[in-house]
Amino acid sequence: MWVLVGDKKDITKRLGLEETNTLAGWQVATAEEPMPPATVYLDLSGRFARERPANTPSDAWWFVHAPGHTLAELPERSIRLNAWPGFASGKDWEMVWEGPEAAGITEEVCASLQKNPIGVPDRIGLVGAGIFLSILNEAFLLLGEGSANRQDIDQAMKLGTNYPFGPFEWGEKIGWKEAYSVLQRLAETDSRYEPATAWEKVV
Repeated sequence: MWVLVGDKKDITKRLGLEETNTLAGWQVATAEEPMPPATVYLDLSGRFARERPANTPSDAWWFVHAPGHTLAELPERSIRLNAWPGFASGKDWEMVWEGPEAAGITEEVCASLQKNPIGVPDRIGLVGAGIFLSILNEAFLLLGEGSANRQDIDQAMKLGTNYPFGPFEWGEKIGWKEAYSVLQRLAETDSRYEPATAWEKVV
């Protein structure tokens, strides 16, 4: 059995699913209840990224939202993805897995969700989140300099780059603290990600 962890409505929205029958074969379980035994769990909130519920099978695979951690920092049998709003709704999923067994289960699970897994290096932020956080941090630098306000920056990005949301709109959907925590981890090894002062004030 495969289990989606969380609220079905939120999961459907986050995955960008128009047809609910895409989830056929999946059981939905809320994180507040004991997890039913399963072979695969999909945790889009990342709540169980670092620590699994005690009652779940030790040989189960966990697909977890974990942009702020590497695979090496997660429990065994983990497969990483980024489920931020707008990142999981597209057809292509950036993912990190290791070994042929993980590759096989990744293909199988993604096919059931009509997603195309794209393997990326096991680094903080994967690829897409790192790029987005750079843009958002630059937007905060502009804001802090007084060069533009939030609305103008959001509008410029939507009109100029065809982004679905402006950087500040997107940041609010993701959550400032979560996005900031990933940026901080990126800054640990790369000074280009040093958080803008204006962002620190928001957090």
